[in-house]
Amino acid sequence: MQKSAKAIRDKKRSEEGFLIKLERLSREVWQKELFNSPFLLDLIDGRLPRQKYGQYLIQDYHYLRGLARAMAMATARAQDLFTIKVFYTHLKITLDFEYPRVRKMMTRFGVKETTIENSAPKHGTIGYTNFLFDTCSTCSSAEVVAAIYPCNFSYRELGKKIRPALKKYYKIPEAYISFNLFQRRVFTESSANTLKILAQGTVHVSKDREKKILEKFYEATKFERRFWDQNY
Repeated sequence: MQKSAKAIRDKKRSEEGFLIKLERLSREVWQKELFNSPFLLDLIDGRLPRQKYGQYLIQDYHYLRGLARAMAMATARAQDLFTIKVFYTHLKITLDFEYPRVRKMMTRFGVKETTIENSAPKHGTIGYTNFLFDTCSTCSSAEVVAAIYPCNFSYRELGKKIRPALKKYYKIPEAYISFNLFQRRVFTESSANTLKILAQGTVHVSKDREKKILEKFYEATKFERRFWDQNY
């Protein structure tokens, strides 16, 4: 039976309601828990030693490898074609766009190939990637999106400040800066589709279910903060 116009409107209102709540909540939480990281504040002001940013890049290299494994698992467990395509796009973006750009950026901060090969992920990186992999292995697609949301969407906000700082204080050419990737069409379309998965997964859910989804967002934000701080 075809859905009534009222049912369609109610569904859309329910989807938009959760996303509006999450956007408002994320700004409040990130201002308090993430954007005041000493590492980020020093980077934005040009006070962060180049060596420390090089250390961050090494950990980002390890993080992206863990993220790729997690998204491969999320893709395999997805229940519908749309979600499969969205999670596969995240995997492809990680491997084809972000990974090469991080390796390229390392050369600007004096990180040698031998240093990368002999490096190991720090506890914060291991904890973060394990959390993502476990979420992608055992939880719903909506929870997966909530878990990757702090990284995906906080970087868009941070990029507005970090990108000019890298150019001004660290003399990094535009072509090396990964934050400008988030303005590309593939990223904007992926972001919109990712939010659609989250919206669809929160339609008419119980308060307990919504709380569980938001718990993934809170936990991921804490891991994101630790990830920055471990390199300070």
